[in-house]
Parts: sequence; structure tokens; C-alpha cells
Amino acid sequence: MNYIVLDLEWNQPQDERSTISEPFFFDSEIIEIGAIRLDENFEGADSFTTYVKPKYYTTINSSVIRLTKIRSSLLEDSPAFPEALRSFLDWCGSPCCLCTWGKTDASVLFDNILMHGVELKDELYFCDLQRIFGRELMKDERQCSLENAIGMMNLPKDRAHDALNDARNTVRICERMNLQGYIDEYRYRYACYAEDRLSGLKDGKLLPNTVQGTDDEELSTMRCPYCGETLRFGDWVLRRGGGWFGYARCAEGDEYLCNMKRRHTAGEDSAYSRSVYEMSDDLWDQYQIAVEEAR
Repeated sequence: MNYIVLDLEWNQPQDERSTISEPFFFDSEIIEIGAIRLDENFEGADSFTTYVKPKYYTTINSSVIRLTKIRSSLLEDSPAFPEALRSFLDWCGSPCCLCTWGKTDASVLFDNILMHGVELKDELYFCDLQRIFGRELMKDERQCSLENAIGMMNLPKDRAHDALNDARNTVRICERMNLQGYIDEYRYRYACYAEDRLSGLKDGKLLPNTVQGTDDEELSTMRCPYCGETLRFGDWVLRRGGGWFGYARCAEGDEYLCNMKRRHTAGEDSAYSRSVYEMSDDLWDQYQIAVEEAR
């Protein structure tokens, strides 16, 4: 497995009216990819960086310029996203696990893959380094920003909000963690991300407040990506921080975890959203903790 520390920078629309809403809500177009490969000792080795020429939001938002220092002139001769992604994944090698600080970069990457219609040759694994840092070093379930983590460990840092710099900053923390001992436990993979995004299940399906999302047919079922069996999540339990975990297992033995959340709206409905993952050791631990706490 090739472990790659990845950071992305993205552009955003100028205002709400210009935000793309079809085929799904898309407000984060990648304009920079920065990554560092970890060697067999989980230390930083070679690096990859490229700007990406935007297709959908071609004018750089002023707040993005202030944050990243990226202007349109820097992107004019850069590759389009499909070309940049192919170069990046070729550099990563297969199989690879993309290690990010939090899960946002993973979702943004998949959204751009969907929006640009890129077909992936291989499934992507991910690892949330922010979670490992909190759980293994801080012994705390709370999230810690990359900047705060760098400060807490008294590590030097490069300028933030540059993709390669933030990847370097993340690697400095990786080198203080025993990743070799437990990274496999935290490696995860999305299931049916594209289907859920295009059907609106990641954004939130509106249901009357009298209806529970776990009872909804669309929210509580999925198709196994390997055997094609239609699965229904069951054994729902409340999870820490709100929401529910649901469990499903196909006849071939592949296991999945559904993380469902509810958001109250201004009207009389609630918006239920979900993320579905192939079961990992860490996700199984989270699920079992929720099961024990529900008893």
C-alpha cells in the first residue's frame, strides 16, 4: 500500500446565485493539489504539486485569493482537473491510501471527480489523520485543527493554505505518530459515494418531522458494490455527537456502516443525510461503542 499525505486547495463561487446545483450542489472546485509520499518508515519522501485550471468557477473568489495567494494568472497554463488527477494518481501508484487532515478533502476530491466525469481505474482508500491524532495522541474524540496540532507539538511550519506546504506540515505530525502501528486500523473506503451524491442523500433528503430517517427506504438501503445485493441497514444506534449508525452485511460477508445525520430546516421538515463506508476496524469500534452506550 502506498501512503500519500494529500492536501487540496479549491475555488468557490462568487455568490449563492452562481453556485452550481445540478447534478448536485457543487461549490468547491480544486485549483491546487499538493502531496507527499510516506516511505516504509512513514516519513516524508518525494512530493507532488500542481495547480489546476478551473472549468466551472474560472474567476478566483477574493476570499480564496486572500487565503491561498492563488490568482487566475497562476492557473492559466495549468492542466485541467482530469489531466492533473491522472498525473497525480500515476505518481501515487496502486494501491494507494490518501491520508488527509479530516474528511473534507476526500469529499471535495470525489465531488470534483464526479463533476468532471472522470472514471477511476482503481478504488481509493483514505485515512483521516486528524482522527488518529485526536484518538491516539490526545486521547480525545474532539477534532483538532492542523494549525493547532502543529502548535501543540511545537513543530516548525510552512505557510498555511498552500497545498504542498500543508502536506509538509501534516507530515511533520505524522513523523511524531506511530502510524506503522495503527494506520491500517483507520484506513477506510467510501461505498456508493457517487450514487448518494447524485441522488441527494449526502446533501439531505427532506422528510416530515413525524418520520424517522432510519425507516425511509432510500436512506436505509444500498447496493453492495461487489455482489450487487440490495442491503438494508439495521441495528440502528444513536452515535456520539448526534445521528445514527446502521449496520449491513451482504451474503458474501462484506460489511458496511451507514452514518446518518439529521438537520432541522426552517420549515416543518428535517433533512436526513448519510455517508456509507466499508467497515474498518476503527468504524467497527465506533459502532460497538455506540451499541454499548445505547444499552
